[in-house]
Amino acid sequence: MSPLPRNTIQHFTHPKHSLTLFDSTTKYSCDGCKILGIGKRYHCAECDFDLHEYCGTCPMKLSSFLHPYHSLKLVNRKPQGERRLDRFCNVCCDSIEGLFYRCEVCEFDVHPLCTQLPETLRHALHQVHPLRLLGSTESGTCVICRGACNASSWRYRCIPCGFDIHIDCVTIQCEKKTTTDRGIPTYVPPSGFDGYAHGIPYYHPTNNPYYPSPFNMHHNYMPQSQHQNHGQVQTHHGGGRIGQVMFGLVKTLGTGVVSNMIFGTDLSSFFAA
Repeated sequence: MSPLPRNTIQHFTHPKHSLTLFDSTTKYSCDGCKILGIGKRYHCAECDFDLHEYCGTCPMKLSSFLHPYHSLKLVNRKPQGERRLDRFCNVCCDSIEGLFYRCEVCEFDVHPLCTQLPETLRHALHQVHPLRLLGSTESGTCVICRGACNASSWRYRCIPCGFDIHIDCVTIQCEKKTTTDRGIPTYVPPSGFDGYAHGIPYYHPTNNPYYPSPFNMHHNYMPQSQHQNHGQVQTHHGGGRIGQVMFGLVKTLGTGVVSNMIFGTDLSSFFAA
């Protein structure tokens, strides 16, 4: 068999045809992990089949800081009718409908995209220490939206200072307050924060623990009409809000790792045409 052309792959999720790297400004649904995407994807024009760029190249086995105890195996979850058990990503809590990584020993599951979140980053509100992506830690409050961080929720955290930011609050721009004598700008959280402006329909602007921020993807409290499965976490299947949020975050945060961004500031220049 002759080698595949450059930017072309053969993938087990679509064995009939090879997939070619394709770039477009249109949105698409990844036929691997079932999460929405935009821009580059591996594409089969004949079958209209798409894979996120990472889903097309991610390894069959993965070692990750998200689950350092065991290696993770790439699994393709195929439809099995209505009786199959629900499965959720341990990091973002969104439902798993297609490709995912799994630890068979611990039953730890994670979307391929979620494994691409950076382990550490810098933020304008806490420039003294880097923030680390952590789960299963003590409860706290997000400094951006003032919503609750449950003890089981993943967030970017400074352990010594007890400083928490929800994963998807990281990219929200804060307000420049002043500049130090050395010319270093200081920032404060955005005033009049409106969750609706960020596509968040259930944010309640109080510190009431029964209205934690929906930026916290592990929240258990929603308006009564939104409760499902006896109070379990509200899910947004595949192409839902959380899936879109995670795709955008991975693209932005991944760029931040390369560019050494300080999040919470104006990052528009990094994405200018």
